[in-house]
Amino acid sequence: MVDSTPLIPDGKEKKEGHRVLCCCDSRKAVIILNVLALALTIASLIIRLVDNQYFNTWTIILYVLYLLFYSIVTWGALQFGKSAVEWGIFWAIVDIIWTSVYLARNSGWMVEGSSNRTATIVVYAIFYVFHVLIIYANWTYVSEVGKGIMSRETHSREKYSWLGLVGFCGAHNLLELMKA
Repeated sequence: MVDSTPLIPDGKEKKEGHRVLCCCDSRKAVIILNVLALALTIASLIIRLVDNQYFNTWTIILYVLYLLFYSIVTWGALQFGKSAVEWGIFWAIVDIIWTSVYLARNSGWMVEGSSNRTATIVVYAIFYVFHVLIIYANWTYVSEVGKGIMSRETHSREKYSWLGLVGFCGAHNLLELMKA
């Protein structure tokens, strides 16, 4: 007969880290959200190239910065680094401020009878929500690394994925490739 008394420890360490959006640990959340942001940036770039939209110097610099920051943050999380993910928090905040200033300075599209006004509002709302999620995941990860909760040594205890979400998203395969 097995005694399931909760007063006797079972030898397993309990997870100390935070579950980001109740679906995964902070490291996986950083990797998934930044890979998704990287993919969306590449898709946006391809759409602009296919539509033959005009690229000025600032647009090119902005795309390069997006690609650079999302790649560095993903690499940093894969390596259990803290500094790279801190830069990701900085970049997301700068991007939100930059976009808000742009929208404030170019608010004419809101008052003029534009047929794409609703679509534009939806796109920017998604942009803001997505960036807040990125900041939340990055901040949680940086906090856990700083406290010693998330590290190479503790990752086996801290890893968490609700319903195999990471395997579904393909990030699991990316993680396995980086381990090799």
